[in-house]
Amino acid sequence: MMFGRLRKWLAGTSPLTLWSVDLLGAEIVTSDGHGTEQRFAIRDIRRVVVATDDSGPWGADVVFLLYSDRTDPVGMFPLEANGRDKFVDWLVVQPGYRERELAKAMSSTQVARFEVLSVQPNGG
Repeated sequence: MMFGRLRKWLAGTSPLTLWSVDLLGAEIVTSDGHGTEQRFAIRDIRRVVVATDDSGPWGADVVFLLYSDRTDPVGMFPLEANGRDKFVDWLVVQPGYRERELAKAMSSTQVARFEVLSVQPNGG
């Protein structure tokens, strides 16, 4: 009986799946699923970095960090976020996309950062 409850708890929905990312017109919108929403213009994105750590499978071990020309990220979302596939579909066709870096990030089990997109201010 106890193992059944444990199995059910382990198979439960991760709170990371409450997160979402969407491309709405000229904006990227991220939400943590608890009411905090970030909106920013796609044209302002300068870098996308995939940060990894060794907290999986219990923690957010893969996180997308979105940067403008500021030092700190303007947005972020975990790999488990709803809309992630649509975001990646957009990402892979952008000038400055680095496929090899994304592949390295997806296989990483260490604390690391991988710059998967770098865009110059003029869009190139």
